[in-house]
Amino acid sequence: MRPLEIYIHIPFCVRKCYYCDFLSAPADEKTKDAYIEALYTELTKRAEEFAEYTVVSVFVGGGTPSTVRTKQLVMLLDGLRKYYRMDPDAEITVEVNPGTADKTKLEQYRRAGVNRLSIGLQSGNDGELCRIGRIHNFRQFMDTYEGAVAVGFVNIN
Repeated sequence: MRPLEIYIHIPFCVRKCYYCDFLSAPADEKTKDAYIEALYTELTKRAEEFAEYTVVSVFVGGGTPSTVRTKQLVMLLDGLRKYYRMDPDAEITVEVNPGTADKTKLEQYRRAGVNRLSIGLQSGNDGELCRIGRIHNFRQFMDTYEGAVAVGFVNIN
């Protein structure tokens, strides 16, 4: 089997940071729902094209994937497992931002098979975080990091 690495882009944020060049913006729940449904449809329809592949890595990035409801993220991951051949040791990463991922959400990610978190921290200085448009401070980052460790994440960047 040939290895396959999948990137899933979730283009939604609480607000656009000043430095960000990625396709991302705030959105209402109706827009998020429609996007996730379309993404799920695309994943399932394209699965046959990758029948000879084994998924070794999934990276859910953005934007801020942790701004969508957890059940939506779980639906996408379940769809990948249902329609694609997954390596049992596949690395499954989700980007989260402090202020959008509480301990409950992090626990749900772990139960859904997420085994790596990428926590957004562009600076440890609260003034700099404010100047670049981040929605959190350093303490909120630490709370998110400590919450991730508390629920069992060991692969965190």
